[in-house]
Amino acid sequence: MRLTAEEIAGIRAATAEVFGPQAVVRLFGSRVDDRKKGGDIDLLVEVPEGRETFKDECALLFALMERLGERKIDVLLVEPNRPRAAIERIAYRDGVVL
Repeated sequence: MRLTAEEIAGIRAATAEVFGPQAVVRLFGSRVDDRKKGGDIDLLVEVPEGRETFKDECALLFALMERLGERKIDVLLVEPNRPRAAIERIAYRDGVVL
């Protein structure tokens, strides 16, 4: 996984700040593969019911930017008991819980 301990801590803290400690965040995409270079940070965040909103996504991206600086970060918010899109299924299959 190509994130530092400080980056992981920042991602966890930002996620908990916006969604609470029950939110689960997964890293997926190229950053999971140590052999690759560069790439954005792709995150799938399991959020409480009713929190999969544009406002909450913006709040998370802002909190991440405060902790990690200006980086290319893609966020997928996923509520429980909702059908999964193809990219979400890939994130669950290949992602790493932070």
